Amino acid sequence: MLTPGMGPADRWDHLVPRDARHVHLITRGNVDGIVSSAIFFSKFPDARVSYVPSATAAVEVLRKDLSARVFYVIDIGLTPQLTRTLNLKAKTGQRVVLIDHHQQSAMHAHELGAHVEVVVEEAGSAASVALRHMSSPGAHLDADLEHLERLAAVADLVEYGVSPYYFESLSRYGADRLEEEAVHLDFSWRLEVEDDRFRAMTGRRLARGAWPSEVPEVRRRYLTMVNENRWLKAKDRVRSRLVIRNGVGLLNFGKRKPSLLGFGTRALTSVAKEEGASVAVLVNRRRDMASLALRRVGESELNLGLFVERFTAVHGVVGGGHPASAGAKILARDFPLFMQEVYALA
Repeated sequence: MLTPGMGPADRWDHLVPRDARHVHLITRGNVDGIVSSAIFFSKFPDARVSYVPSATAAVEVLRKDLSARVFYVIDIGLTPQLTRTLNLKAKTGQRVVLIDHHQQSAMHAHELGAHVEVVVEEAGSAASVALRHMSSPGAHLDADLEHLERLAAVADLVEYGVSPYYFESLSRYGADRLEEEAVHLDFSWRLEVEDDRFRAMTGRRLARGAWPSEVPEVRRRYLTMVNENRWLKAKDRVRSRLVIRNGVGLLNFGKRKPSLLGFGTRALTSVAKEEGASVAVLVNRRRDMASLALRRVGESELNLGLFVERFTAVHGVVGGGHPASAGAKILARDFPLFMQEVYALA
């Protein structure tokens, strides 16, 4: 989807100095973000990168960086606070390219000023959207597209979406190889979730043509997760606390948050599917706020991103996502009402 303010892929090329450290990528720290950074590094090898867990964290990075001339914001769904911050960049003369696949970005892109170049497509991963943008005519991407396409396919697989890159890579390499590489990358970053140096190193190695399993540190971390049986242990911990009601699997951490060994909603979704749920919900309460993560399970056609967007528009504070996955932050007092509507939806 192209929105007002979007130009050709090389619209800001004349603004990018030869020292690419003045280009700053802000993306997530999961598989989609790591692959997005690999695609980004294939064009800007020396650029800065910040991996963030949320739009709120992205806002903090944007506000502090007054030296970058161009920001690429990839895989960060628009929130009111992020929209305001991006629009304020016009006053500092800094330019922004927003690349995303979240529903709320498509719904609110018109609120951004003309200084923000917007590239939003809801199908596939954010990485696949980024690759289409950066490899379009005039973008001057000096890289072997085949290996970037297979990386985008890996991100698609983890994000429960599909793009042409997924189907092309599926025919070249087969489902087993793509699944193997997706699991390697997904397990590896979860071993130490705060390690952004690992993410950047992996992104640069992937940009140079490696599969995830060919990056030694990715392989080491993956084997550690497997040998320590962390995946099965995480699922057992979910089973001990999961409550199934009306087709919804609810994992409520309450005041004491048990460790899921880095797997979080991935383990929740797996167990909820085994229990026959159509929706999985993870809630983490902190004082008067509740942080929520929702995942669609199985073949359901529920649109969780739209549901959360509509609920938080009325009850606040913020929320959105994709049809298959969404997140929200709401007042703890509204949580019972939220769950009533989830039960009705499911």
